[in-house]
Amino acid sequence: MLFIILSILLFSYNNVLWKTNLKFIPITFLVSYRAFFTSTISLIILFTFFSIDNITITGFFKITLGSLFGVIGLFSMLSVIKKASLQWLGIYNLVGVIFTILYLWIFDAIEIKKHLLGVLVIVLGFISFIYTNKNTQLKIAIKQHLTLFLMMICFSCSSLLHWKNLTSNAPPLLIIANQEFIVFLAGILFTFKQGNSTVYKSYLKMHFKRVLLMSIVVFLAILFSFLGLKETNPITTSLLFLATPLTTILFSAFFFKEKLSYKNIIFISIIVIGAFVLHYQSN
Repeated sequence: MLFIILSILLFSYNNVLWKTNLKFIPITFLVSYRAFFTSTISLIILFTFFSIDNITITGFFKITLGSLFGVIGLFSMLSVIKKASLQWLGIYNLVGVIFTILYLWIFDAIEIKKHLLGVLVIVLGFISFIYTNKNTQLKIAIKQHLTLFLMMICFSCSSLLHWKNLTSNAPPLLIIANQEFIVFLAGILFTFKQGNSTVYKSYLKMHFKRVLLMSIVVFLAILFSFLGLKETNPITTSLLFLATPLTTILFSAFFFKEKLSYKNIIFISIIVIGAFVLHYQSN
């Protein structure tokens, strides 16, 4: 339980670090620089203290597939939060609960009728939130909504696939190393494609401490989430991780002084209630 709580706080703080550092560092460079440290840390610990002899080619493919979804989700998220409020990231993460329920309904034969109430409550809160903020500082373009929707789908797919991998006894550190190495490769590819190698070389030393802090935060966040998942059941884990979007929204208001109106609090609360109804009925 403690691992999950720590992971929730670290993931939320990581979102704040992303938004802060993107003001000074290009997206692709920050992604590749951060992923270099995270993947290196993961690989060193993995090959020093663990064995991966039981991992098959099929198992490795499934891990890689989950990581690819995670990479697409990450770049989608970063392309939006550089300019948009973190409140939208929290909202779309909450709406991702619906996607998870649909997956469980289609592939795990969970009855969908008993979940309709929770789905309707989430949709109501989501539409109300968008309508209330259409003419405020929180307003975002349709393209950004579509990008956040893509992020939500990809992160949900990645989480589901990695959950399946964990239940198949894949080492958590192997999943982390695999995912972060793919993030590094994607980031470095886009970075070189954009050029300006001289400028990027100066960034290596200039932003070393910022990026190292991010690397440690995200490594611990992912590691604690996997350790927590192993210690608890999936229902408990899902319920607790609903707090991540909420802490992200609260951190957004605290660190960036983003206004959190009473109406927004009400609509966010409605979405949260719907999400809890869905998970409660899944039990």
